Amino acid sequence: MITIYLIRHAAIYNPNRLCIGQSEIPLEENFTTQFDWIKERIPSAESTTFYSSPLRRCSKLAQFLSNENYQLDDRLKDQNFGLWEMQAWDEIPEKEIEKWQQDFVNVIPKKGENLLAVNDRTLDFLSTILSKTEQANMVMTTHANVIRLMIAHILDFQLEHIFNLKIDYSSITKITYNPDTETFQLVYLNLTADAFG
Repeated sequence: MITIYLIRHAAIYNPNRLCIGQSEIPLEENFTTQFDWIKERIPSAESTTFYSSPLRRCSKLAQFLSNENYQLDDRLKDQNFGLWEMQAWDEIPEKEIEKWQQDFVNVIPKKGENLLAVNDRTLDFLSTILSKTEQANMVMTTHANVIRLMIAHILDFQLEHIFNLKIDYSSITKITYNPDTETFQLVYLNLTADAFG
C-alpha cells in the first residue's frame, strides 16, 4: 500500500491580490507556526519520500518536513498564467478574464497554460511515482489546484467542478493507492489545525 500526503504551502503575503501562478511571492509573517503541526501528522522523515514544487513557498516546507532530504519536480508547480503573472487581477483586461472564467479548463492565458495542461503534468507525475514502488509513504508539498486535480482524478469527476474542493493553506489531504488492485482511496481532505479548535 502506498500512502500519500498532499500538503498545500503556507499562506502567502499578497495584499494587492496579484495573479501569482508560478511567480515567487513571500509567505505571510510567522508562516512557520504551521510547520510543526504538519510535521506531527505525517510519518517520520526517515520512512518517507518527499516531493515538492520548486516554488519557494512549497520548498521551504519540504525542507523542514524532510530534514532537507526532498526532490523538486516541475510537474508539481502551480498553473502558469503567462502575461497575467504578477498583475493585479482587476488590472488584467476584462475581456481576457471573462473568456477564461467562462471556460477555465480550456482557455489559455496569453503565454501561459490552461488547466488541462496542469492536469496532464500532474497526472504524469502521479503515474511516474506510483510506478516506482509498491509500498511507501510519500509527502508532496504543492499548490491547491495540483491537489484538487489529483482528487478529481481519484474521484473521477469533471475538471469544471474542481473548485468545489476546498484546499486551505497548510492543509493536509491523505490518499492511499493499492498497486494490486490499482485503486485509490481518499482517506481525508483538507485537514487543518483549525479542525482541532
